[in-house]
Amino acid sequence: MFMTIRFFSLKRSWIRPLLATVFGGLLLFVAGFPDDVAAQDDPCSGLLFSTSEDFLTRGPKPPDGNLIISDGDLLAWHVSVGARICRRNAELIRQFDISRVDLGLDAVASVDESRKLIAFSTELDSPNGDQFTAGDLLFTNGGIVPNAALLTLFKIPRSLDLGLDAVTLVGKEDRLRRLAEVARSGRFREDPRQLVSFLKELDVDIWFSTEGTPPEIGKPIFLDGDLLSARDGAIVRSNASLLPALPAGIPVRGADFGLDAFTPALDPIENVPVELMSTEIVGFGPTPFTDGDVLQPGPSIWLKAGDLLKTLEPATRDLGLDALHENIGDVVQCAPPSITFISNVEVGMIDPTTGLANFGGVAQRPFARHIRVQGSMPELVNCPDLANYEYRVEVDQGAGFPTFSDPGVVHQASENWMRMVRPTPASPCPISRNDTYDSDPLGWFTVADYRKFDGCGDPPSLAVWNSTSGASDALVRIRLVMREIGASTATYVSGSVRVQIDNDRINQPDNLLQTSSGTGDMWFDIYRASETSPLGDQCKVEGDGKDVILDMKGRINDDYFWKYDLRWSGGFVVGAHMITTPADQTSFDDGRTDLDGEGTQPPTSILVPLKTGFDLSAAYASVAAAQSVPTELPDVCGFTVHFRAWDRAIELNFARSINYFSPISRHTTMWRSFCVSR
Repeated sequence: MFMTIRFFSLKRSWIRPLLATVFGGLLLFVAGFPDDVAAQDDPCSGLLFSTSEDFLTRGPKPPDGNLIISDGDLLAWHVSVGARICRRNAELIRQFDISRVDLGLDAVASVDESRKLIAFSTELDSPNGDQFTAGDLLFTNGGIVPNAALLTLFKIPRSLDLGLDAVTLVGKEDRLRRLAEVARSGRFREDPRQLVSFLKELDVDIWFSTEGTPPEIGKPIFLDGDLLSARDGAIVRSNASLLPALPAGIPVRGADFGLDAFTPALDPIENVPVELMSTEIVGFGPTPFTDGDVLQPGPSIWLKAGDLLKTLEPATRDLGLDALHENIGDVVQCAPPSITFISNVEVGMIDPTTGLANFGGVAQRPFARHIRVQGSMPELVNCPDLANYEYRVEVDQGAGFPTFSDPGVVHQASENWMRMVRPTPASPCPISRNDTYDSDPLGWFTVADYRKFDGCGDPPSLAVWNSTSGASDALVRIRLVMREIGASTATYVSGSVRVQIDNDRINQPDNLLQTSSGTGDMWFDIYRASETSPLGDQCKVEGDGKDVILDMKGRINDDYFWKYDLRWSGGFVVGAHMITTPADQTSFDDGRTDLDGEGTQPPTSILVPLKTGFDLSAAYASVAAAQSVPTELPDVCGFTVHFRAWDRAIELNFARSINYFSPISRHTTMWRSFCVSR
């Protein structure tokens, strides 16, 4: 069953600006609609919000003449007119017989589409004794829902007030009005436990986050970064599911980023439901954000703090973001899906502009061959109608994402994709080792199938795309779409992840003859120390009783070059042994002027020193002593120098029959052999 908030539908009434603005990283310049005129007259139209700090506006003078905007004032942002004061804090708390004080504004949600009846929480407790606390949900009609009532099903002691940071009202408007009226009657203050049964009776819910985390040692019941359901006593959106690209969530993932504000909305670009939020703390990485930015889960920036407040001209750009609310149409009670990993790399480690990843201690890495896509999908606890949905992964290779009549990333039954299923004592997992996991002909999987074997092994992939089917060098976009089974429109569309594809390998030359030095992507020759002419393949090194000292010169060219090494083998010792060392700085980012991210410089030269002054006699003696063979360099043929070069592409080999992903070493080897003669 759908849970709905039947408010004013955004349609596109506030997405046609009279000025330029930025949504989700896209700069828009579009003409105004007649609805923009209505927005000019209604100071509460658009996105409702509050800041975390007071500030002085240097923009248009507010109607009441007061230039100070407090952290308790309710503001509204409309794309055609920017930010304005919707209501002063004094107006919000007027029904509570409070005057001449500002109690702050921590959470907000409108009950009706006209924004006359508002639910909110304050930063401070009421000055009128025990009238209400900063953790209670208040209504502008004077209604109060105590913090203890919201937390009834979480088994928190009634004396423990955890505060209230974000709130969203889920349900039909007339029923939410009834909730506000009952709250005004004092019923929930008299017996907080009545709230749960009343929410179920009305078929409505209150989603909220707290200011503090329950003080359990080790593993708390929830975090102040989780979005909770008062009706069900469950975590609707965990901090980890809201921020899958970050180390969000404790005690396992690393940190609690908090949840200062949350609201469902309608994306003005995709015209699909989205969720907007803000965090308690800032985030760093390829997409850094502040606690004043309007975010989408992931996270991705939907609206920067500076753009949100631009028309008020504060002296600083970021003043935090404590509350968010937008009127929307139908909203399903399911956590939106998101992409979390691409080929085992967290999406937060992929540059959103270049599509290159930082992974394994190596920067600016493209992806190759089988692209594994993993994500965060709805669970039964936050999606009661889970069985009604399906999802697929889509790739835009430059011509746009496919329509629903075209295939997404397809895994047909003929491909025999199996996934690992490992029985465990604590889970009802089947004895069979693998489970067939194939999409329909257009690439759709049911969410129920995805969840069928939860806890029975590694999280399954959402899709595996064979990128060799497209261009060998391309910047693509990958996204995740969820819809009701068979529907013509999407329920949720995840933020897209840009991924740079590089299926070009480092190629060997045509042969080892000098005439082939211009072919392939690599070349090298062996020289006697300080000599200018190279040895030919299988040429003798005349020792004259002296140590054999060698130089190696050559080239490597690749758009995403990583590193190279040189090894030697031969004589009476076993194995190949290193010639190059870390001191030779053989990686693209080691700072050498003749070596960069595209290989040796200048790119056409075959005389770039790869290693100079290598003492083969001394190296042989050291290895021979360790292997208990004579240490003198023997007069034999078959000595070989191996030249290996790697590119930076992250490549996985996908074994469908066991759903196994093995990393591929992206190196190419060239070699030259010679004889030592005394």
